[in-house]
Amino acid sequence: MRVNVRLFAHYREVAGKSRLELELPAGSTVADARSALESAVPGLDLGGGMAAIGDELAKPDTPLADGDELAFLPPVSGGGDERLALTAEPLEPLIGELIGWATAPPYGAVVSFVGTTRSPNKGRAVRFLTYEAHESLAGATLARIASEMRERWRLGRVALMHRLGRVNPAEASIVIVVSAPHRPEAFAAARYALERVKLILPVWKKEHLDDGEVWVEGAAAEDYRL
Repeated sequence: MRVNVRLFAHYREVAGKSRLELELPAGSTVADARSALESAVPGLDLGGGMAAIGDELAKPDTPLADGDELAFLPPVSGGGDERLALTAEPLEPLIGELIGWATAPPYGAVVSFVGTTRSPNKGRAVRFLTYEAHESLAGATLARIASEMRERWRLGRVALMHRLGRVNPAEASIVIVVSAPHRPEAFAAARYALERVKLILPVWKKEHLDDGEVWVEGAAAEDYRL
């Protein structure tokens, strides 16, 4: 059977490509695909990362079917040129640090975006928000978004940070920082990151109001919508 493989971040760089095909025996699993891919690509080590079939994380013993799209996802980065994280801690102390980290001589532009809790919203006072996530899938999704950004633009450093738990009015729920050699790429990539987070990041928001609570639903990406 034939499986379509996608590689992200440093996996892509080691392989020299973001997409390839694997021919595997019928009944092969994700672990079998990993072994075959590591044998085919010198220097590629997928240990410690994750895999997803379509838009769902997959275990090593998950069986594959002909035509599956199998993505190998590096661990969510905490250093290097990417800072990607979900956190229950306030983001405000990190904003200046992230901008300083993203600023370096090769990059002529640093763009930052901070999304905060708005109150009132649609005429109703918001006491606070709570954010809930599918954390393992959300971590992989942040890495995927960063990789998509780099496939589209020449970028320097990328930070995507999202709050979990309680977030009060005026507190930051998301911080995006992007550096690039030129400003058009930095602005475009930061906007792209925000829109992709809103569409595919598995993080859900509940508004806590004076007279009750409500989950806030946005739009889902068309290719994943049920």
